[in-house]
Amino acid sequence: MPMRAIPIPIRKRILELYDRGKSTREIAQFSGFCVAAVRRVRQQFRQRRTLEPQTHRCGRKTLLTAERKQRLERLLSEQPDATLAELGARLDRPFRTSTIDLWLGRLGWKFKKNSGRRRTTASRHRRTKGALA
Repeated sequence: MPMRAIPIPIRKRILELYDRGKSTREIAQFSGFCVAAVRRVRQQFRQRRTLEPQTHRCGRKTLLTAERKQRLERLLSEQPDATLAELGARLDRPFRTSTIDLWLGRLGWKFKKNSGRRRTTASRHRRTKGALA
């Protein structure tokens, strides 16, 4: 189950209860959060002087920078029939085709082109009539 941030109104209430002299355990029972979460609200407020949760620091940072985004769009306008491999090789460093495909999807581009060697054809491993499995 993913962790959710404590809403700001509840964070305010937690700090108010601390100011009134309530213990961390009492506040945790009142708010429905664990003791560690209640304590962390107070600690983070002391350190950062804000009640806003730090949700922006979660997750992996994207490699699609503004410069790479511009370069990718320029490459697509210059050669719209380029393959994913060609696009990945022409950036400031090589990227895999899966990464380029993901980025194009984020930019709103649809991409279905196969390279010249890998045209879509019927499967080579078709079962013949009467063949044993």
